[in-house]
Amino acid sequence: MLFAGADLVLACPYCRALARLPIPDAVETPGMITWTDGWQTGPGVVRPPRVTRCVSCRRTFWVGEAEQLGFLDPGEQPAEEKAAWAGAPAIESLDEAGVQQALDEGLGSFPDLELELRVQMWWRGNDAFRCADAPIGHGTSDAAVANMERFIEMTKDGAEDLLLFRAEAQRHLGRFAGMEDTLLGVGCSDYWPAKSRLLELAKSGSRKLDVLFLPLGADEAPAES
Repeated sequence: MLFAGADLVLACPYCRALARLPIPDAVETPGMITWTDGWQTGPGVVRPPRVTRCVSCRRTFWVGEAEQLGFLDPGEQPAEEKAAWAGAPAIESLDEAGVQQALDEGLGSFPDLELELRVQMWWRGNDAFRCADAPIGHGTSDAAVANMERFIEMTKDGAEDLLLFRAEAQRHLGRFAGMEDTLLGVGCSDYWPAKSRLLELAKSGSRKLDVLFLPLGADEAPAES
């Protein structure tokens, strides 16, 4: 059971180094922006990482596989047996290179885990383009392209939500005809607005990451750093 507002203290599964995972309040956040790659941003939104890197041995691991030692309330003086917990660093959120490290270290040993990591790597690489004046607007590094290629391959026969992700990756690579073929498999009415937006961008020749849905009443997406 997680306790919002407290820190969950974890031990690295390799070297037993401690780390603290803040547990955010589970509240609905207004002003959420949905991007064409499916990532959502909003004021004050903090998501606990699913995969991290040990601050001591620098190996990556799934947060859910670390031993949970207990909870620490930041507002309370810890008991003597928990004194070491108070000095533990915050758990590390991985960037694009960090998720690539996790893949290289074998954390994607099963297809569903690999797919999750590849989506995470894609999102973290796209973070550089979540502003209105971002140059290029899509990943162009060899690692980013290879990740999208693998992601496209893995989602060929995926469910409709995964086909939307696949189509967006194809759009980033400029494969508009292939993207349109992928979107033929998206028939659920819940996904029609997203499908229409992606097709609109493709028709204009845009390969850039863009806003999919704005918060209700908003006219334009705020620039993010």
